[in-house]
Amino acid sequence: MKIKQAGDIFYGRFSIFEDKAGFEAAVSCRKGGSSPAPFDTLNMSFSAGDNPEHVSDNRKRFLQLLGIPSDQIISCHQVHGIHLEQVGAEYCGRGALDPDDALPACDGLLTNESNVPLTMNFADCMPLVFYDPVRRAAALSHGGWRGTAGNIAGRTVKRMQEVFGSIPGNILAAEGPAIGPSCFEVGEDVRKAFVCLFQEEQQNCLFRNKGGGKYLFSLAEANRLLMIRAGIRPEHIELSDICTYTRDDLFYSHRHSGGRTGRHMTVVMLK
Repeated sequence: MKIKQAGDIFYGRFSIFEDKAGFEAAVSCRKGGSSPAPFDTLNMSFSAGDNPEHVSDNRKRFLQLLGIPSDQIISCHQVHGIHLEQVGAEYCGRGALDPDDALPACDGLLTNESNVPLTMNFADCMPLVFYDPVRRAAALSHGGWRGTAGNIAGRTVKRMQEVFGSIPGNILAAEGPAIGPSCFEVGEDVRKAFVCLFQEEQQNCLFRNKGGGKYLFSLAEANRLLMIRAGIRPEHIELSDICTYTRDDLFYSHRHSGGRTGRHMTVVMLK
């Protein structure tokens, strides 16, 4: 991922999509907005506790850089689940200006229509971006540890196969900024959630035992393995390698902030 700057606003772009003129995928950073601390400054979430006027202004500032009307984006209430929703033009504007109008209980969005901006907000969890340049389809999923344990990456690929006719080997994928493996300390409950998903050898690579029932977990590697298992070619997967916990100057980190902070936005759109 490359960090770009336009005026006061910083945002990230994925290298794997750089030459794909028909596809837009970007992640906002936390700089260049109007929100005061602890949401400083480019908070994209209505649910974080920030002034809604600041959130609307921040969304407009960021999205206009991409040529996307901020009142046309599709947002959802993310619940760390595995529900995926196929959306089209009739969904545009859901959750854009009114959080109560966002799609309920949804952690994955898919479309094959142009000018339908899919968005999700993050602050340590992992954005998962999918683009099929052959079938002209795209998806965005929320890869927190619960969604990852539910194999939301694999479920997203399968759904793209079912509704768009995508061939996994054609899909390009990217993992956005998230808490890194040296900072993501989890308990025995999280490790046990992955027992049925990965063999012991893979689990030993994903979880580094710290003792006392604590482990360091690699969210990025878990999702990469699940993408490959779903049929995406390893060379078609980009890892951002940006840890939100250690780079909370650039991105929001729920864990580093103690829970009170803003959210950065990932936006995906077919042009």
